[in-house]
Amino acid sequence: MEPFHIERFMFYQGRKLYGLVLRGYSRPGALEQTTDILARHGIDITYLSLGPVRSGERGSIILFLDFTEADVKPEELAEELEALEFIEEAEVIKPRFEGLIADESSFPIMLGSHRALILSKPALRGFLIKFREHLGSGGEAMLYHIGREVGAERGRHIDREAEKMGIKRLRDKFIMGEILFKSLGYGIPQITEFSDDPPYLKMRVYHCIECELGHNVGRPFSHYVRGVIAGFASEIFNREMLAKETRCIAMGDPYCEFEAKPKEISRRRGW
Repeated sequence: MEPFHIERFMFYQGRKLYGLVLRGYSRPGALEQTTDILARHGIDITYLSLGPVRSGERGSIILFLDFTEADVKPEELAEELEALEFIEEAEVIKPRFEGLIADESSFPIMLGSHRALILSKPALRGFLIKFREHLGSGGEAMLYHIGREVGAERGRHIDREAEKMGIKRLRDKFIMGEILFKSLGYGIPQITEFSDDPPYLKMRVYHCIECELGHNVGRPFSHYVRGVIAGFASEIFNREMLAKETRCIAMGDPYCEFEAKPKEISRRRGW
């Protein structure tokens, strides 16, 4: 399994980097024609992002291009590309510092139909580590409740989309949740036990991003992700659920493991 890089900006010292935004219509062979022109001019594509678009619909492509060995100027390339029948506009993004290029043309970032924010691991460290260091156990409780609301919102979203697709089984909705959990970078989930009645979920998470930040603290470390799982389970089961982390990579385990049970059962068992 290989990582996937989302490059909203790029540092490349000593190279002539420019950005290019192509707006037009999707059709078979359009991308090939575009890249053929770039290759002919000696331009290296250092990054390409194609927004979701169906054939015949209007969309856009973001490219970071290395013009160091190119035989054409960025503005000349834009004019040549605009002559293609499927490209309406080619906008050049000029670097404000040599060796740094960023997509300053697109805003906001969208995830599906919702505005999104990208947080890298250093930024998450401030949110998931420093936050609890400053506030102690109160901070951990807040992280759990923040995660719970995030998970509940994701659960509502999946529930709506699943109903549109005719998906009724609760387990299938949790599988959809697994898919999104992984695709959004939380970790690699695996449901190991599941029950509709009574509601119950046991899930392993490999490479849980929150617990990777915890290193070897010697205790279950997840509060935010645990809250996400609890909130999601509550929405899908339509019953208030609590989640507990029973194994954790921060304790030296090979994976994190979470159990979600109804609140009243969890309380009786001392969670």
